[in-house]
Amino acid sequence: MLVFYCIAIALCLAVQPCLAAEEAGLILAGNTLMQGEITRVDLPAAAEVDTVTGTFMGKALPFIPSAQGGFYALLGVDMNTKAGTYPLVVKTWLKGKGRRTLRREITVRDAEFPVEQLTLAPEKVFPDSAARKRILGESELRNRKWSLWSEEAYWNKRFIPPLEGELKRFGYRRIINDVPRSPHSGVDISADEGTPIICPADGKVILTGDFFFSGNSVYIDHGLGLIGMFFHLSRIDVAEGDTVEQGQVLGTVGSTGRATGPHLHWGIRYRGSRINPAVLLDLSFE
Repeated sequence: MLVFYCIAIALCLAVQPCLAAEEAGLILAGNTLMQGEITRVDLPAAAEVDTVTGTFMGKALPFIPSAQGGFYALLGVDMNTKAGTYPLVVKTWLKGKGRRTLRREITVRDAEFPVEQLTLAPEKVFPDSAARKRILGESELRNRKWSLWSEEAYWNKRFIPPLEGELKRFGYRRIINDVPRSPHSGVDISADEGTPIICPADGKVILTGDFFFSGNSVYIDHGLGLIGMFFHLSRIDVAEGDTVEQGQVLGTVGSTGRATGPHLHWGIRYRGSRINPAVLLDLSFE
């Protein structure tokens, strides 16, 4: 009986470090995210790791090599994600040792976005039939373009703001002319008409144009499903297909489209999820 007890203790001590290593295998800033937040998931350097894949809320989570020799991925939750707990599953393939699965529970908290009342000209709130047809066509074009993102990351350093100023109004629930509308899915940065707007990170221009709601707009693929949107410009200085670098001028601040005054609307989507750009600025991309 004593021999069996000693064997059991030895087995327990042998297994516990393995379990601890799996629990410690993933590094996050925390296990809790607010609606619309994005964070970085790191898998530290390990000589035996050959490939890493991940999934979160039914979406693939691509891992890429980090400067430290390991792998990392971005994990974002849409602004309308229901508060609750969701599994993060990461699978690593070890050279000559098969597969290992790591799991973490991610808690999404309600951001308690404020409600905003706006009053606009009736024709900008209730489009006529011609305008509705235009809006539908623009929506189909946009959805097609931003679903074909690059499978590589163009960024290699921390993002910078496209414009100096306070980043406001992300997530605001809007009631326009007493009618509930879609929530505000980007941040607004106020500036004088004609102020230059710069690119926050390297990328490729996937769409430009004059759209009904967003006016003169630029869409940039930063890679791996991270899409940047820049709305209401008075002038566009890039064209579809252009490769752009961090700090390059994209255009100038305006009030085109459905806007109450000159400002930049900067939006971010990560693999379809609407993300607060202000949070993105706090992440390291090295």
